[in-house]
Amino acid sequence: MKPIRWLAIPIICTALLAGCETARVAPAAAPVSVDLAEKAERSGDFLIAAREYTRLAEIALPAQQQDFQLRAVDNFLKAGQLREARGQIDLINVAALDSSFTARKRILQARIDLTEGGFEKGIRQLDEAGRLRNLSPALLSEINSVRAQAELALDNPVGAVRNLIGREQYIAGREAVAENQKQLWKILVSMPRERLKTEFNIARDPVLSGWIELALITAENAGQTLSLQAALDQWKIAHPTHPANETIFGTLMSPTPGISGRIERIALLLPLSSGYSTAAQAVRDGFMAMDAANTNPDKPKIRIYDTGPDPAKIPDIYAQAIDEGAQFVVGPLGREAAEAILKQASIKVPTLMLNHTDIDPGTASKYLFEFGLPPEQEAQQVAERAYLDGRRQAAVLYPKTPWGERMMTAWANHWQRLGGTVVASQSYNELDVDYSDPIKHLLNIIQSEARKGLIEKIAGQKLQFDSRARQDIDYIFIATDAKHGRLIKPQLNFYHAARVPVYSTSHIFTGAGDAVQDVDLDGIVFGDMPWMLVGDGRIQELRQKVQQNWPFVHSDLDRLYALGMDSYAILPHLGRINTEPGARFSGVTSGLSLDRSGRLQRQLLWARFNRGVPKLVDTFLKYKGQFEIQSYDKTNEQSK
Repeated sequence: MKPIRWLAIPIICTALLAGCETARVAPAAAPVSVDLAEKAERSGDFLIAAREYTRLAEIALPAQQQDFQLRAVDNFLKAGQLREARGQIDLINVAALDSSFTARKRILQARIDLTEGGFEKGIRQLDEAGRLRNLSPALLSEINSVRAQAELALDNPVGAVRNLIGREQYIAGREAVAENQKQLWKILVSMPRERLKTEFNIARDPVLSGWIELALITAENAGQTLSLQAALDQWKIAHPTHPANETIFGTLMSPTPGISGRIERIALLLPLSSGYSTAAQAVRDGFMAMDAANTNPDKPKIRIYDTGPDPAKIPDIYAQAIDEGAQFVVGPLGREAAEAILKQASIKVPTLMLNHTDIDPGTASKYLFEFGLPPEQEAQQVAERAYLDGRRQAAVLYPKTPWGERMMTAWANHWQRLGGTVVASQSYNELDVDYSDPIKHLLNIIQSEARKGLIEKIAGQKLQFDSRARQDIDYIFIATDAKHGRLIKPQLNFYHAARVPVYSTSHIFTGAGDAVQDVDLDGIVFGDMPWMLVGDGRIQELRQKVQQNWPFVHSDLDRLYALGMDSYAILPHLGRINTEPGARFSGVTSGLSLDRSGRLQRQLLWARFNRGVPKLVDTFLKYKGQFEIQSYDKTNEQSK
């Protein structure tokens, strides 16, 4: 065997230090297709639809290009991605196109304004759109529909009804008209009786006054079938040409379980005497704090049922609550308890279970909903946020636990579905305090050190060597809590990954605001609820109003307290967000929307640790928390 020539050693060293790692190639993007975009939109995959419409716009010619751009913004809004919607709408040039494009753009701008809390600004956009000529009935219908949403946000329910009455002239088909009338009817029957009387006395439009009178008749004859029928007969004689659909009258005389109308009795099912009692008490305290803040004398009466430690008994307790007059059930809390309801109980009234299960609630009942704080949902949102930030190649570091495996799987599946590539995946042992080995494996530093040892063996001498982290990672997702995150992030920095963006979930933040300890988390971007991230404006006012003496403020239990608050506040709005595609309720836990299975999906706020303190990333949304809480005031008023 020939001896190695010393002059060749630098060449060998360079080659070996560079390594023989095969570069991972991102999967080829699917061909651009309108069918793919429309299919994603129909199935509720709004972010994927927005991505596909954006791709289509890049290769299309005017005016098809602007059409795809507007459709992309529409789907960004439906997906709750306000930042992307706002960023793209201003770039769409419709100046040389017909008036329909201008109207569509103004409608989208109005929807963005409404989401941001700029209600008057949004109404001005809609007024401008309505003044355009030669608009189709579909666009005029949409203008009236969005205007109704704006009026509701401004606490003008009769103004909303007025717009829905106006909308009816632009929609065709018996079913579409009936659905529009159901929407305006939900608004009317949610109004306090005294307010209905006031509005009836000042109404001048006969159609509007007829609707208000019908709502009053319903309220004043509730539970009295004979007198209600007589009053309805008199109403029909007095309003022979009124457009009220027969569907409304059928609903009045033969009421079925539903999520619209006035709620008088609520059952709250929680395991107060179980191993989860602390969590249950936090949810109860938040729920009852919102009830205490509701000054309406006709607000729903709440009865709390302790479901105890045995999930098998939950169906019987659920049935008891309904037998005792509950018109709406909130709970139970916990996966096993929720699954017991799904498998055994007969769903006779609208039910908001406080957990996500593996069983599709939509298969059990159209009146069954799920609301919780599942960590997998947050992992998926990390994937969405990073993708929208322009990241495409990712690595993940997660604990070797069932929780960590679920988080990694949820994130990876969603990330790849969006079109991202997982270039490295590494678990770690939570019992360790030194994570250098898993981090070095994640960053390929172990391989670099092994190559160095091989070179030294070949060369027969020690080499000067600086390890280098792999260069093919756009960001790292770490599934961890604050305790372990404070150890992981400094070690990532030490191993030359200080400039690699790091994303995480709300679990990285304790809620205590400990800048001294959390300085080790600097640079990490994470999603959390407004209740945890917004410390001023209306959220601060609400904290002072409902949570002054609560012993667990600014702790992990605060999130469960907020879950209880939103569980109360969203009840009058479930009907609306259940029937309007992309509709969203702004709560303290997040922006909430319903998927096709009846699960409430959260859209979190995003923050970055800076000197140990979380700072909102999207500063233009900083006031959003102020808007979010206004909806609670209106919820309380509309539920009267």
